[in-house]
Amino acid sequence: MTGLPVRPALSDNRLRFRPIARLDLGRFERPEIPGNPGLGRRAAWYLVNALFFQGAILGLIPASVKCTLLRAFGARVGRGLTIKPRVSIKSPWFLEIGDHSWIGEGVWIDNHTTVRIGANVCVSQGVYIFTGNHDWNDPRFAFFCEPVEIGEGAWITAFLRIPPGSRIPPGVAVLAGAGAEA
Repeated sequence: MTGLPVRPALSDNRLRFRPIARLDLGRFERPEIPGNPGLGRRAAWYLVNALFFQGAILGLIPASVKCTLLRAFGARVGRGLTIKPRVSIKSPWFLEIGDHSWIGEGVWIDNHTTVRIGANVCVSQGVYIFTGNHDWNDPRFAFFCEPVEIGEGAWITAFLRIPPGSRIPPGVAVLAGAGAEA
């Protein structure tokens, strides 16, 4: 819409607006994801993910069973992983989790490429980790993806968004908004 003022970034709890190229989604080209398995394996994972990870009832199975399922689909998972119900993982074949890490309820790991979570990491409830997005300055809305790495001993606090290309250093707490230091 033309004529509306574009405001600079608003406060941490508010939306931000930025002008973009005029989108022509009819020109969108589906991206090829290197390393993605065939349709059958992806479909099998989506079913396992829906039943045993996202599901409220079957999602209560022990973490050891969930680790076995993740490994069966190519994830590299260390010992002692705690993984709560209602977790969604797009691509276990691109997932690495170190020893004794925690994945909280409602976490969504939306990984089109590698997500590497170190040992003794806490990913709190409701966190969204994503490796892909679209270029809003490209009228074709081109897709891009970059790996995410979370260093050993880090804590990703509740309901945060960790975008493509993020590198979280070891031993830090990732907090929401400016001035959140305690």
